[in-house]
Amino acid sequence: MFICFEGIDGAGKSTQARMLYQRLKNDGTDVELVADPGTTKIGTSIRQILLDSDEPITPAAQMLLFSAARAELAAYIKSRISAGVVVICDRWILSTLVYQCELNQLSPGLVLAIYAETAHVHADICFLMDIDPELAAARMGKPRDRYERSSFAEKQKLRQAYRRNAATNADAAVVHLIDASSDPKETHATIYEKFCAARLQRCHARSENASIPLSEVSGVG
Repeated sequence: MFICFEGIDGAGKSTQARMLYQRLKNDGTDVELVADPGTTKIGTSIRQILLDSDEPITPAAQMLLFSAARAELAAYIKSRISAGVVVICDRWILSTLVYQCELNQLSPGLVLAIYAETAHVHADICFLMDIDPELAAARMGKPRDRYERSSFAEKQKLRQAYRRNAATNADAAVVHLIDASSDPKETHATIYEKFCAARLQRCHARSENASIPLSEVSGVG
């Protein structure tokens, strides 16, 4: 099972991804937390170039670097899902569509074509953390990278782009728009409830397809 968290910087997606990971781990679920870009050796190196450096990078190069990191991560995610692991990812393709197409004016068709050829791992559930940019900025504190330093007007555009893309996004089976302005524990409770419902539905589907009792279904890979 593949779960991703999306949202503007400061929305709390990383916090909620970690909370869900820890909850599932405590429940005895075989679960892993990954980040896009990151996790793999190549992805981590690319992340440093993109986020930890102030060197100018052209829009096309940014998008291609993100895509290269995602191609490596996708191969890793596929291997973990095949092993029956629930994978939780901090950002996925929706972030590239929003940031690179909204801020850098790149073609969504180009981004999706590269994604289809190099990564193409569909999320079973996408949690879109929705929050007012002013509150997100207050939570985030001092901006750390080139994207966190986006202007308030740009962050407003990013928020709307997330909502717009989520409404038409065919990459995830389900996109849940989550009010991220609530207390983190309350937000986590909502996310965990929706995850459990999706997991139960998935187990039911597997049971029906295999023509065996639900009690005999194990794992949610």
